[in-house]
Amino acid sequence: MTILFQPRWYFFIALVSITFIGPLSLHLFIPAMAAVKESFAVSTGMAQLTMSLPMLTMAIFTVAYGGLSDRFGRKRVLLGGLVLFTCGAATCMFAGNLAMLLAGRILQGAGAGCGVVLARAIARDVYGQDRVAQVIAYLTAAYVLGPMIAPPIGGQLATLFGWRALFVFASAVGVLVIFAVLFAVPETRARNVAAARSIVAGYKSLLRRRRFVGFMLQPGLLSAAFYTQATAASFLAAEHLGADAANIGLWFFAFPLGFMTGSFISGRIGANRSIEFMTILGGIVGVANGALLIAWLYFGGISMASLYIPGILVSLAQGLSMPYAQAGAMAVDSELVGSASGAVVFSQFFWPAALQQLTGLLADGSWVPMAAVHFTAVTGALLAAWMAARENHAIR
Repeated sequence: MTILFQPRWYFFIALVSITFIGPLSLHLFIPAMAAVKESFAVSTGMAQLTMSLPMLTMAIFTVAYGGLSDRFGRKRVLLGGLVLFTCGAATCMFAGNLAMLLAGRILQGAGAGCGVVLARAIARDVYGQDRVAQVIAYLTAAYVLGPMIAPPIGGQLATLFGWRALFVFASAVGVLVIFAVLFAVPETRARNVAAARSIVAGYKSLLRRRRFVGFMLQPGLLSAAFYTQATAASFLAAEHLGADAANIGLWFFAFPLGFMTGSFISGRIGANRSIEFMTILGGIVGVANGALLIAWLYFGGISMASLYIPGILVSLAQGLSMPYAQAGAMAVDSELVGSASGAVVFSQFFWPAALQQLTGLLADGSWVPMAAVHFTAVTGALLAAWMAARENHAIR
């Protein structure tokens, strides 16, 4: 049973702050990865675990939070996630070795998985089906703003005060968001112990459908291409060009700039095009980015421009196609909308975690492993979009 109330402005601000937790957990840390590698004197592959492990944990917990909130209520599950996030950040702050840092990052990822899933679920409870699409659009805009502002903030904090300052900041934000939820967000769903018993059966049903699998894989593989380029570029920039965390954070602006441009374009033309057309278009733009990245690095060598400017296209591809792939996945079965949404978000965390770590394991000091894994991911995204479209035979 959903419990409705009259939302006020501070309720929406609280939802936005919940949405920020995911980007804060991941993007704030990107400029400091090279500094962590140097601080603990570890390999690139080991340092890469500080990103891939929390992303993998977020992927797993993202699937769990939706079912748990159906069963035990949104607010108590959300607060549990936020406490995990804050405890994880505090653990990282005091980490004396890489193992302790990884433990803290895993806790952060487990907690951060609650953000985007439960913010959307609470929005649907409160605003109803008629208004929820508009509200989720605003929350998505906030989610995009997070990756834009987090890396420059992280870069400046790491340069001025050291990488541990990032986790002081994250811990403080976690505490503030906990208080915001306590005082501004009511419980919007009553407990239902009988709920979520058929979650596994629902996922099995969806995964048997090629159309759903295509729409699930497309945004996940594009996200993997995005994160593979972003994280590997930070190591290459530091090792080959001597770039510090602040400089890396500023160049990272290229990625969210592309995403916002893609979102704007899709908003203008998407209404006149099919879901299949938009997802395939995103795949084509992603492959174009992969080709540009390889060509620029091969002929021009490693530079800040060659590492980051092509990233505009891969994030442009995400902005063009991600909303449509998500809509396509959720439209496959009207009885399994929540499960479909959780599976797509899982894909968007799992594939980046897996392919980032693969890039780290293959790292040899050159740009080749990054470019190879990136091109494989964008090609896979295009093929996934084509598979989904072929099941419907509607590309216009």
